[in-house]
Amino acid sequence: MKLAGTDIYMTRGDTEGIIVNLTGYTPQAGDTVEFTVRRKIGNAPVIYKKAEFDGARATIRIEPEDTERLRFGDYVYDVQLTYGGTVKTVVTPSTLTLGKEVTYGDNG
Repeated sequence: MKLAGTDIYMTRGDTEGIIVNLTGYTPQAGDTVEFTVRRKIGNAPVIYKKAEFDGARATIRIEPEDTERLRFGDYVYDVQLTYGGTVKTVVTPSTLTLGKEVTYGDNG
């Protein structure tokens, strides 16, 4: 996985962990982050993950089955923080690029 600012590049079908560690914020029990990926804004989600904090950070786990059937190319994602009834978008819409793989072929 590669990061460029908030843009993410990963190989389709890989296992990845996206660590969310927010400066100036102390997580409390029950606080969560939500990671939503869509082909384009307005389309149905193709990946949705919710993670709780473990200490100062939350880890969003991307499993092979989350991406193995998706087409290669660019998607849009954001990350929202929910705490005490408040929702904040902590990563505004950014690009997630799914790159090609050799081992399992090409669907697309």
